[in-house]
Amino acid sequence: VSPEAAASVSDNLADAWRTVGPQLEARPGAEVLIASATPSLGLYAAAIALALGAGRVVYCDRDAARLARAGELGCEVVEGYPKRLGPFPVTVDASGDRDALHLALRSTEPEGFCTVASIFYEPETPFPMLEMYTAGITVHTGRVHARPVAPKLLDLMAAGRLRPERVAGTVVPWDQAPEALADRREKLVISRA
Repeated sequence: VSPEAAASVSDNLADAWRTVGPQLEARPGAEVLIASATPSLGLYAAAIALALGAGRVVYCDRDAARLARAGELGCEVVEGYPKRLGPFPVTVDASGDRDALHLALRSTEPEGFCTVASIFYEPETPFPMLEMYTAGITVHTGRVHARPVAPKLLDLMAAGRLRPERVAGTVVPWDQAPEALADRREKLVISRA
């Protein structure tokens, strides 16, 4: 595995794994919905879901470039965040956007699992609690514990099933890092090789 491909194992890739990996291990072939608005987390989750054999991956975003990349990965793409899609046994919010969060929560099937991998900076973020309660969905949020999942990610990469370089759009040499960081629109990998 190249260092550039493995650069995000300790952060974004591990965070993406926790959104779909354990759920697909418990329910092989399950369908997945990802509502995203981040440069990489949602796309990494999509790539991991596909590598693990998800029956279907639907990727929602407002950014045309990320939607195109998700399509290239093999996802069905939906522009924007409709009120509801699905239902899906596995849903992911990787957006920091209230509309995307509500899409993920409302699209989780009864007894399904939704992981919120976003940080919401508003003091109170409303959840559609009645819908969640009556459907009995499980919602998980919090920081990732990267070390335990790193071997699984590296194994998927070594087997050629997961290619994170298809998500990380830009690899730049160390001396170009300041300029690249100033104009960051996608996942950035800085190489000191």
